[in-house]
Amino acid sequence: MAYKSSGSSSHPPKPAPSRDALSPPELRWNEDGQPVATDFDDPYFSASHGLEETRHVFLQNNGIPERWNTHQGPFHIVETGFGTGLNFLATWQAFKQFNTKQLSTKQPSTKQNSLWLHFTSIEKYPLSKEQLSRALSIWPELSDLAKTLVKRYPPITPGFHTLSWPEEKVTLTLIFADIKDAAKQLSAPVHAWYLDGFAPYKNPDMWADELFTDIRRVSRESHYRGVTSTFATYTVAGVARRGMRGAGFNVERRIGFGKKYEMQAGHYMAFSGPEINPLNYQTPWSSEAPTLKPAAKILIAGAGLAGCTTARALAERGYQIHVFDPDGIANGASGNVQGGLYVKLAAGDSATHTDFYRQAYLHAVERVAEILTDDSKGKSWDDCGVLQISWSEKETQRQQNFMARQQPPESLIYPTTVEQNQAASGNALSNSSLYFPKAGWVAPADFCHALLDHPNITFYTQAIERFEADNDGVTAIVNKTNLHADGLIIATAFKAKELLGEQVHLPTKRIRGQMSYLDPSNLPNAQSVLCARSYLAPALNGRLCLGATYNLNDDNTELRDSDHQTNIDHLEEFGPEWATAAEAVKVIGGRVSFRCTTPDYLPLIGPVVDSKLFVERFKQITRNAKQIPSTTMPWLPRVWLNIGHGSRGLASSPLCAEILAAQISGDAPPVSNIVKDALSPSRFIIRALIRSKLPEELQELVEKT
Repeated sequence: MAYKSSGSSSHPPKPAPSRDALSPPELRWNEDGQPVATDFDDPYFSASHGLEETRHVFLQNNGIPERWNTHQGPFHIVETGFGTGLNFLATWQAFKQFNTKQLSTKQPSTKQNSLWLHFTSIEKYPLSKEQLSRALSIWPELSDLAKTLVKRYPPITPGFHTLSWPEEKVTLTLIFADIKDAAKQLSAPVHAWYLDGFAPYKNPDMWADELFTDIRRVSRESHYRGVTSTFATYTVAGVARRGMRGAGFNVERRIGFGKKYEMQAGHYMAFSGPEINPLNYQTPWSSEAPTLKPAAKILIAGAGLAGCTTARALAERGYQIHVFDPDGIANGASGNVQGGLYVKLAAGDSATHTDFYRQAYLHAVERVAEILTDDSKGKSWDDCGVLQISWSEKETQRQQNFMARQQPPESLIYPTTVEQNQAASGNALSNSSLYFPKAGWVAPADFCHALLDHPNITFYTQAIERFEADNDGVTAIVNKTNLHADGLIIATAFKAKELLGEQVHLPTKRIRGQMSYLDPSNLPNAQSVLCARSYLAPALNGRLCLGATYNLNDDNTELRDSDHQTNIDHLEEFGPEWATAAEAVKVIGGRVSFRCTTPDYLPLIGPVVDSKLFVERFKQITRNAKQIPSTTMPWLPRVWLNIGHGSRGLASSPLCAEILAAQISGDAPPVSNIVKDALSPSRFIIRALIRSKLPEELQELVEKT
């Protein structure tokens, strides 16, 4: 096999396929082209009328699309069994037809414009792209939507996957996991349940009691938030009837489709007894903060990656967004010339960091390609791949542990040999590596400018100096003028402390980073982004970007020769030719910026809690963590936070923007409950109170009792 150090292909050759942690199911195809699951000896759909059956069972008997006529904001459907995606595509098609009909009217209403379809589906045995494409080819009228889905279909890795088509007002959250585990991670509201999957007598594990327990939990929370959940299923099996009645639904036998004479459907009625306040069965900090109505006016402080991705996500949902930053767009840490779009995944089997950053990275790769057009490829972004080099014995062991435990598919990441590294690094490395084939580099400032290019977004080169918030709205002081809005999002990194003051406890850290710009002359020709202790992107506009340093407790804004030398010293980790070239490398510039990180290196995303009021209300848990008062969270009214992305903002900020947009609009977040809680801005004050390790200024409140 020959390996290229330069040329048209920047991706190293792939190794032999390895076993995935999740594997596609074994299928056989009958004479009608119909896929049949070998393990369950059951077809995925009827080849003659599967699409009509889907429309009858799931759409018609959940009252769709009639319910869309009067609905505002997100409409959330949860499906148990994605299979070939037929139910999703049929729903998407109905949604497109509904929107087309509404747009044909002369003056579509705000209600119609705000409608957003969020479809969540759980699948334990996800099909491969090839299987999915072949299965859906039987439905010519869905061909365009099927191609769109297959193009964005994620690698078969466990956990949540976010696919979004803003121009269609559609989000698909795919959960590749066992139904028992996935259902526990679902959030309210759910407007309709599609109970699909193989027949209960052939797949009894899916129709277990745990599923119905979680359907009740989510439907009960939906009911408390003013949403009535409905359900429909093709099966009339007793396990489904008893399970849904136990979950609080009325259950009706209705006319089935074709040879299936009957089916079941119904709606949530708190059937099993009077409903209780959610504070009696969940922690107060798991409750949702108040939401904002469609077309509300929202202010955003900060025009870096966090602020710009959030602005775009909300603008696409119809909100009127006003972004403020006195330094301009992407002039902080988000203003580096090139940034590597990749993540460093933890080796642990169930590490929350890996769950979040894997999902975030895959979403970010798609979002960048969507926002930055193909015309800007090579100028503002390039999916040239990222080579994560095992620059030390410890890093080598970490990479080996990760691959052994996670066993990711090659479309996400795969190990390379020493020889294969040459195609990416420009020279033969003495170290093995991991390769991200879909990763690359992005010009963050270009990305931010493109994100703000939306008719619902207005940008101001001004600062929000301070604000006051109550249940009626937010009043911000901008250039000594009062500016009224419905909500405020703070995305000013470490400067968020200045805006929030002592009212909110934020344990963020400010970390200085210095980039070095190098003359690429006489340096090896890197075809991919190289990552060791520093990262280096392929040359752009006559310079190489190398960095960045990591300086704690350092506020110096000036470029330093010593930090340039630190970056240059790391070149040897990219290979022997880089080590030799480093002796005569020429620095032609650089940039200093400051990252904002948190103690657990996860962002702070969500509503803001008044720290002092929180301590006053919940101080008794310092004595007994299990005795949690049944009282509401003291949310700071109509204020949300999006900070703490550190050096991973390119990967993390697009998904965090979707999470925040869901919270503000009243949608279920596109992440697991575990990840949602792990990103909550109140997590540190909760932990500190439980452990009796409050900051000094808050400890006084506890001591007064």
